[in-house]
Amino acid sequence: MPADRDMNRDPHPSTPPQTAGTLESRLIVLVPILVGVTVVLSAWRMLLGVAVISGLGWAWKQYQEKEQQRLTKLNALFYQLIQDNQGRLTALDFAMHGDISGTEAQEYLEERAREFAAGYEITDNGGMVYCFSSIKLPERYQTIDVASVPAMAEPEAPKAVAPKKRRVVLPPPMNQTELATRLGVHPTTVSKNKNKPEFLDWSREKDPAGFSWTYAPATKQFFAIESEGDRKSK
Repeated sequence: MPADRDMNRDPHPSTPPQTAGTLESRLIVLVPILVGVTVVLSAWRMLLGVAVISGLGWAWKQYQEKEQQRLTKLNALFYQLIQDNQGRLTALDFAMHGDISGTEAQEYLEERAREFAAGYEITDNGGMVYCFSSIKLPERYQTIDVASVPAMAEPEAPKAVAPKKRRVVLPPPMNQTELATRLGVHPTTVSKNKNKPEFLDWSREKDPAGFSWTYAPATKQFFAIESEGDRKSK
């Protein structure tokens, strides 16, 4: 009967479930997006790493090129001064002509002295002179004996007594603070005395090894020299 059919009918008719279909649709959209984001992040890190490595490599290459240019300039200056001064050269002269510090000049000349088996001379005022008796010039130059190069004409001057050749290990050049520490005084004390005539004797009395010190305004550094009294005592 129609009344019975109406009574048995579900008052809340069910609708087909759509939850599973909706989730699949969302996953289809989200998965490619997530994959794309992951790839982009990975690629960004990789590109950043490549950029950093490339930057470091470029900086290192630039540094090497500058060092090579600097070394080439110093080498050319070294050979020029050796020829101009008949094989005799001091760290102070090299520092002033090369516009470098006294420490750099001494390190360079020490390396060249070992390379060419150079000798050393101590002058009357206690300075050290590098003596390159024979050197081999690079590239198109041939080996020359600088001792055979005629000396340049100079005004007559009293001939100094031939210095006694002896290898001396001098302290490296120092700045004002370093020398003050070595002498056990305040830096201002060194500053007040550095240009005085008695600075050699004053610094020798303060120096623990008995070295005298002289100030080079060109490099603003102090160079150790062996005193006359120490040389005679030895």
